Amino acid sequence: MKLSSGRILICPLSKRDIPQILEMYLEIDAFKYVKPFQNKSSEFYFDFLNKKLNSDTKEVELWTVRKKEDNTFIGTANLSQFASTSMIQIGCHIKKNNWSKGYASETLTEILTYGTEIKKLNEIFGVFELNNIASKKILEKLNFKFSENKIFFETEVNVYKYSV
Repeated sequence: MKLSSGRILICPLSKRDIPQILEMYLEIDAFKYVKPFQNKSSEFYFDFLNKKLNSDTKEVELWTVRKKEDNTFIGTANLSQFASTSMIQIGCHIKKNNWSKGYASETLTEILTYGTEIKKLNEIFGVFELNNIASKKILEKLNFKFSENKIFFETEVNVYKYSV
């Protein structure tokens, strides 16, 4: 399903998007707050994206985010099951040259609306590493509330929850 807002288009992941996503994943600090994805090879990321492409979209939804005005790649967004839990997690990954421009908030607002109004989810979670202040601020702005701290993949994370 395609989504859009004032400045952005949010479209399901396609094969043609992979080179631009790989470029973003290889940026310095791209995974500063996502330890399981730090210091991985292009092949690792390529395999990860191909698995997402071939996944059942009922379980994994990954989109690309582009500027409406010129179709420039901004980043990715997701609404998917987190690890082996029952939590449905929202998230986005914005290309470094688009940081601090409001694209993450705009993207997550659309994904949250899709999750609650179209998918009819009663709860959506945001899971992020403790030092990721930007994620905390965005989720709080969207009315997510702190739920708990947990350890996933040997990393302590904050779990925030949005309830309908």
